[in-house]
Amino acid sequence: MNGEEEGAGTGGLRDPLAGNLGYQMRRASALVMARFGEALAELDLRVAEASILMVLDANPGATQSGVGRLLGIQRANMAPLITALERRGLIARADTDGRAQPLKLTGTGKALAAQVRAKSDGEEAWLAESLDAQTIAAMTAALRRLRVAG
Repeated sequence: MNGEEEGAGTGGLRDPLAGNLGYQMRRASALVMARFGEALAELDLRVAEASILMVLDANPGATQSGVGRLLGIQRANMAPLITALERRGLIARADTDGRAQPLKLTGTGKALAAQVRAKSDGEEAWLAESLDAQTIAAMTAALRRLRVAG
């Protein structure tokens, strides 16, 4: 029995969920998101806000609903996120005659998105140090398949 896997830091308690894939995915995700959240705190951003900036940096002119669909953020949650980013001067809405208003990063938003990308790259580097390239590729492919199937 490996002490790192069972009983380590738990006062010797046996973990009945140690073999549960969903549980392990949730715990790993919580760790990765907590680390990324700590890195983003230096930029006064939350993970969802940073994700929106990265998507808009890669997709200038995307709509609020399109960004929300891509990131899996519900419409009711997207509106306040976009409003907050607008108030901070990070994104702007393009003037259009239609209902859907394309979004774009401002100069300040582009600069912050570059900092977010650097933080994200740092976290990806940590993962690369923790897992070998073959494992990362296999996990990424498997998780993408699972997400698409859901």
